[in-house]
Amino acid sequence: MTTNECFLVTGGLGCIGAETTKWLLNNTTGRVVICGRDVNLKRVKRVFHDIDTTNLKVVAVDITNQQLLSNTIEKEGISHVIHLAALQTPDCNQHRDLGMQINLGGTQNLIEAMKCHLSQIKRFVFASSIAVYGPRMFYPEGRVPIDAVPHPVNVYGAWKLAGENITRIFTEETGIDSISLRPGVLFGPGRDAGLTSTPTTALKSVALGIPYEIPFQNSQDYLYAPDVGASFGHATTEPFAGYAAFTLPSHTVDTSQFVSAITEAAENIGIASQCKITVGNQTVPFICDLAYDTFRKAFPNVPHTQLDIAVHASLRIFQEQIKKGWLGTEMIH
Repeated sequence: MTTNECFLVTGGLGCIGAETTKWLLNNTTGRVVICGRDVNLKRVKRVFHDIDTTNLKVVAVDITNQQLLSNTIEKEGISHVIHLAALQTPDCNQHRDLGMQINLGGTQNLIEAMKCHLSQIKRFVFASSIAVYGPRMFYPEGRVPIDAVPHPVNVYGAWKLAGENITRIFTEETGIDSISLRPGVLFGPGRDAGLTSTPTTALKSVALGIPYEIPFQNSQDYLYAPDVGASFGHATTEPFAGYAAFTLPSHTVDTSQFVSAITEAAENIGIASQCKITVGNQTVPFICDLAYDTFRKAFPNVPHTQLDIAVHASLRIFQEQIKKGWLGTEMIH
C-alpha cells in the first residue's frame, strides 16, 4: 500500500498511537505527524528505534488548543486525522474536569480545527472504547453485536460515546468519511497505563523475574497492541464511505487463561522459574464477548494474531527492553 498523503496522529506516543504510527510508516509512503502535550525526544527514539523515521515529524500540540491544532493541520498539509489523545479511566475518575476538557473538549477542538480546512481532510478516525457499553450482565448470552445499546460504566465511557456522536455529526455536516473504533483490553508493547494495563504489567514482571498479581479475574476482550495499530491504519487508508462505529478483533478469555498463555510462553523461552503470577478476586466493569464481524467485513486484511503467539512476542520484546535498560523493576506498579 502506498500513499502520498499526510497523517496526523494525536496521542502518537501512547500505546495505540505508537503502533498506528509504526504501521503507517511501514505500510505507506506518506508523511506522519504525531503530536502530544509533551514531546520527549528520548522516548521518541525508543519507541521508533527499529523503523525508518524519515517521514516522521513530532510536534508539541495540546489537544485543548484549537488554534494550534488548526495551524498544524494547515502547515503540515494534513489529509488524514487519527485522534487518540485522551486521559485513561483512572485519571478521568480522579480529575473529571480535566478529563472532560481533554477527552470531550479536545475532540470537539480537533473537529472544529478540521472544519477550517475541509478541502484537505479525507478521513477522520476517532479512538473510542468498549467502555461505551454497559457491564456484560446487561446483554444476552452469545456475541454482543456492535449495535447493542450503549450504557457507559464511567465518565471515560460517557465521554467516548459523546465523542462518537460528535464524530458522526461531523460526517453528516461535512460529508467527510469518519470511523469510530472501540478497542478492548490492549496488551503488549507500549501498554503502561489504564485500568486494564495489569496483564501487560504481569508480562513485564515475568521478564524481570519478580512476582506480580493481576487484580481482576473476569473475562475480557484482549487485543494485541500491534494488531490494534494495524486496525487504525487500515481504517484510515482503505476505501470507506460515510460513518460507522466498529469493535475490533479480540480474544475473549478470563484472567486465568491469559496467565496460562504467559506461563506457556515463559516455558518456551526457558524462563519458567521467573513466572510468579497470581490472580486477585476483583472484577473490572468492561464488557466482553463483543462481535467484530462488521469490522472484518469492512477491513478484511487486518491481522488478528493468535493469543499465544502475541503473548510470546510481547514477552520477548520486554526481555529486549530489559537488556537495553529501558525496563526495570522501578517501572512495575
